[in-house]
Amino acid sequence: MYNNLYNYQRNGEQPEIRERMEKFGVDIMSIQELIMLILGSGVKDCPVEKISQKVAYEIMKKSDDNLYFRLLKIKGVGKSKASVICASVELGKRINNHTKRKISMPDDIIPLVNHYSLEKVEYFLTLSLNAAHEVIKIREVSKGSSNSALIQPREVFSDLIKENATAVIFVHNHPSGNVKPSVQDIEITKRLIKGGNILGIKVLDHIIISTDCFFSFTSEGIIKEFAE
Repeated sequence: MYNNLYNYQRNGEQPEIRERMEKFGVDIMSIQELIMLILGSGVKDCPVEKISQKVAYEIMKKSDDNLYFRLLKIKGVGKSKASVICASVELGKRINNHTKRKISMPDDIIPLVNHYSLEKVEYFLTLSLNAAHEVIKIREVSKGSSNSALIQPREVFSDLIKENATAVIFVHNHPSGNVKPSVQDIEITKRLIKGGNILGIKVLDHIIISTDCFFSFTSEGIIKEFAE
């Protein structure tokens, strides 16, 4: 039964794997199946099933040798596929490291959320933190507007409690490019700090980002003022 997951056709399609992913989600896929989807196809006398086994071995084994050049030694893996595989592996590592990053200052946050500065609508985010101020999870609370009526402390902190957060940082983007807090931004921050104080989850900062700058409520002394 398990072997049927690796059925393939000579034209490089893996219909059963793709159908399983569409139906059940990518998180149920094995490492080999994920690699097969990345590779797309095999070569003559070397099906993608076999190539993916060898690629998985090279990815998982501990070696000081460059993964890219190790992959090039596998029949059916050229420079293009080796590059895509290495990029996929590195992307996974960086995303994983982001969730373990310790936040000491506002500058530590920007690399984690800077891509939202390119969005044409507002996103309101929470960065839940553990006792060591390491990022647990980045969550999108709302999209389209940071209107204070749409940001409900009860819902925001309900998710933070589920994540066992002891602290939180709020972030939202200003598509206009002007990072000066609006009256609504200030009101939201006050309400969230009050909610955090009641629940024992400390609000460390609220950051507004744009494509070329950001505003930190903590750096400006506003968080401290509201918390008193």
